[in-house]
Amino acid sequence: MTLRFDAGIWGWDSGLDIRGWDLWMMRHVRLLFRLLVPLVLAACTSGADIIDCNLRVVAQMPMQVQDHLLIVPAGINGQWAKLVVDTGAERTTLSSKAAERLGLARDERFTTRSLGVGGITTSKDAKIDRLVLGGVRFPLQRLAVGDFNLQNSRGLDADGLLGADILLAFDLDIDVPGGTLTLYHATVCPAVKPPWPTPAVEIPGISARKDRLLIPFTLDGTAGTAILDTGAQVNLVSGGMIRRMGLSEQAFDGDPRVMQHGVGPNQVMARLHRFNLLQIGPVAYQPSYMMVMPGDAGFGDALLGEQFLAGRRVWLSFKSRQVYVSQPDTP
Repeated sequence: MTLRFDAGIWGWDSGLDIRGWDLWMMRHVRLLFRLLVPLVLAACTSGADIIDCNLRVVAQMPMQVQDHLLIVPAGINGQWAKLVVDTGAERTTLSSKAAERLGLARDERFTTRSLGVGGITTSKDAKIDRLVLGGVRFPLQRLAVGDFNLQNSRGLDADGLLGADILLAFDLDIDVPGGTLTLYHATVCPAVKPPWPTPAVEIPGISARKDRLLIPFTLDGTAGTAILDTGAQVNLVSGGMIRRMGLSEQAFDGDPRVMQHGVGPNQVMARLHRFNLLQIGPVAYQPSYMMVMPGDAGFGDALLGEQFLAGRRVWLSFKSRQVYVSQPDTP
């Protein structure tokens, strides 16, 4: 399996054990999870079909912002770990240092090949007995392990990534101002709106590819499609998108150079460029600063990360292809 990246805690084990998942195959996760929670209360109807429109909380956990990344607590084999909320990671992954600290044995039968900004790494998965998020036990038997570091002098102190294999099986309420991440039972009801009173706007045209939520955008008048990646600290644009915009290398000669790190051992030089206008549905950034990556970078046209989420409350539904964002208090 290929793992694709971009770049003091409370909690408890309530004894609730969500069973019957195949967390290695996302399409099975989303199909089987519907069978785990009884269909109760009223439902909305569409013709002769019954569609469950009731939002039901599965788990809720505190969330911190550290160096422009969203961090939540997780219990692994009775010990605490801190994970980056990362919809851009295919699998939930620990750093090799964290796996060693937690005393996790490696499973020689399973190898993860990780592809990221820093190149490719290969490592053996780690065996676990249980993973607990927000008091709910998830029946994972192993986690991917990556050779990366999530500690720095700017306040980042994390042990791994909470990836799409878990996150996108649910509807997500990512409340950055309120400091909470809430997982809801996934629904396809078109009448469902974010379960909060804060004014919110819908981002139209959401689609999906494999386990990626794709958001249409325009950058200085050129249309593209971006991956919504909560594990990216900044918004990034690829060289392929730059070429479609008709920009040459000389357009970035005066821009600051920034080293980008990923899961691999290498570093990639990017440019911090000021564009005139980034438009994401009804949300506009003018001017917009984005990291320009060399080549095609492996993520399509662009990544929208914490720079897009900053100060917002965001509703993500992979199943119903919905994204709502609150209006921040300040531009």
